[in-house]
Amino acid sequence: MTLTSMLTNNHLKARRLQFLRGYQEAFDVEPTFMLSLFEEAVLGIEETCGVESKCNVEKDQLFAIDFQVCNDQGRTWPMSLTHAVKFMDKIESTVGVRLNRNLLEQFATLHMDSHKIQDNTVGIDLRPRNEDSCIKVYLHLGSEEEPEELVKTALELDGGSYSPELLQVLLKSTIVIGFNLFLNGYSDLELWATCPGEQYEVPNSDRGKYLKQYVQNNFSQKINDLLRESTFLVVSFSNQKEPALIFHYEDIKEIPKNFFFNSLGDRIYSFCQGQDCMTYAGVAVTERELEKDRLENFSILYNQRDECKPLLHIKKREDFS
Repeated sequence: MTLTSMLTNNHLKARRLQFLRGYQEAFDVEPTFMLSLFEEAVLGIEETCGVESKCNVEKDQLFAIDFQVCNDQGRTWPMSLTHAVKFMDKIESTVGVRLNRNLLEQFATLHMDSHKIQDNTVGIDLRPRNEDSCIKVYLHLGSEEEPEELVKTALELDGGSYSPELLQVLLKSTIVIGFNLFLNGYSDLELWATCPGEQYEVPNSDRGKYLKQYVQNNFSQKINDLLRESTFLVVSFSNQKEPALIFHYEDIKEIPKNFFFNSLGDRIYSFCQGQDCMTYAGVAVTERELEKDRLENFSILYNQRDECKPLLHIKKREDFS
């Protein structure tokens, strides 16, 4: 590594830490040993990264320690998995918890050499109780690759029962296979399918059409209206939970045009809109929650790149440019 590249790398790491610390200060996050281990893991990742920060709201309660970081410099799998493994090793050896890695290890063993996996995140979500707190390892699949082989493995491990219509969506539109390793020894996985909003498209890919059709047939008119106005929608499907709808926006100012929050949500949005180097922001919510006039249980998230350059694979359609 040359002196110039070393200085650039150190600058990127410092900016990553700045993203995390600024967020923690804004939401009065108490320093914890596990959080310091996560920051250490983040600083161990070389080259440019994306940092996703997420505020989880349950009525008047805020759970603000929810971060994911990923080296987004091209295809880094399976090397990227080593950062997650080192982080989990350190958690187990120093904190005294036992993580159940069986699902992740079974999947990785089968697909370690897969060219269809782009990279993976290293993430942490800390709540007051261990059974609600987890380490996150989310695998990003290549947008131009057919995900069926990977999704079939994940479905076998998940053991869930899905309708033929939904199975088609998962086999065709999945972009993320996420593993949640809880601090009480439980683990599960989720499958994220995506489609672009009306004004956007994924170049060289039609994968989103399967989810879009599923949403049109199975979700409310309100959700379909929100999909049209968003940059892209991700739906997280899991055997264990109600589907989570994550509406993403290239411009964070679109969020208050589409969602009404409680006072805590307004405070979170006020902070988020002032952040720099942002590539997208989003709101995660269930269909049931969207029936309310004002959201009470939801998440607001945003992604920042330490390189301060856009990295969206979804582009504005030419007829809307």
